[in-house]
Amino acid sequence: ILKNQHRNAEIKHAVKLGSLYAKSVGQMRAGWFFITSPNLKQRNNLSSRHPNFLPMPWPKPENEIHRYRIEGFNVVVTRKKIKHGYIRIDSKTLDVLVSIPVKTDREDVEFLVRSRANWIKQKQAAAVEYEKRNNKTFVDGERHRVWGADVAIINRSGAGRRRIVLTQEHLAIITPNQISLVQKQKLLGDWYANEVRIVGAELIDQWAPVLQVTPGRLFVQKMKSKWGSCNTQTANIRINSELAKFPKAALEHVVVHELVHLLEPSHSNRFYSLMDQFLPNWRESKALMSAM
Repeated sequence: ILKNQHRNAEIKHAVKLGSLYAKSVGQMRAGWFFITSPNLKQRNNLSSRHPNFLPMPWPKPENEIHRYRIEGFNVVVTRKKIKHGYIRIDSKTLDVLVSIPVKTDREDVEFLVRSRANWIKQKQAAAVEYEKRNNKTFVDGERHRVWGADVAIINRSGAGRRRIVLTQEHLAIITPNQISLVQKQKLLGDWYANEVRIVGAELIDQWAPVLQVTPGRLFVQKMKSKWGSCNTQTANIRINSELAKFPKAALEHVVVHELVHLLEPSHSNRFYSLMDQFLPNWRESKALMSAM
């Protein structure tokens, strides 16, 4: 680890050892110079030749969170007991959330973020657009996504319990009295979940005999980073309620995907061969979720 011991010091030579590198003086003042040399003895030898090196090992405690600024992105790094690193975007803050194996060095994190910079920008732009599209006020005529189509909201008074009714032209919110925006959001969210529960159960009944699997219970909820999941121990399937906003082919893809996990738990070559066998157009169905 390179650390600035004198705030106004300047680096006149970049010292190279294995994957060691130094960047700018400004970054030095931030205290972020580092090496990924596997040999601590090499680091200590280097520190004796260069006053700006501090001979200490790179700390890698599990589940410790670090925040960095890389390529203009706010990056939040968490080390976990996993085999491969992955990136996702926080749709609210637009932070880049990176989960990495415990022994991964920061140099590898920087390389990962830089190599995916265009993808990150695309996802951040999509997240901003998604938030705009979902910043709804529930006034009459406002359009909401239902099974891939934009449907206009109408507010109606009616006796009985609060409910939502989908017609060919409208998505009617029917309540016995005025309710708040938060209550309308919850009512619509519950309606989405119920729609996915009904259609999802039908798809499971359709596809389970084809795949010759016996699924467990179906759970539907709003999820931040997954469209679905499958517990291969209990055979229970969990599906994102937000899928009610997309064409039903997207939900079918997720259902088949999770059922195939009962035949192949990992995303191996065999898994994708099974997907190709049972649902040859699954890539097109998956693309529906990205396109919208």
